[in-house]
Amino acid sequence: MSTPDDSHPTTDGAPLGGDETTEDELVADNGVEDDTLATLDPDAAPA
Repeated sequence: MSTPDDSHPTTDGAPLGGDETTEDELVADNGVEDDTLATLDPDAAPA
């Protein structure tokens, strides 16, 4: 997992990215979010 990258801040100045724990902190609240997180998972097999 990548670390925050201050060289590409958002328009409000917040850095993009996350740290080693960001992926573990993502929790889906419903089925749609679960599908979205599965789609964005870089370790998952392609659909």
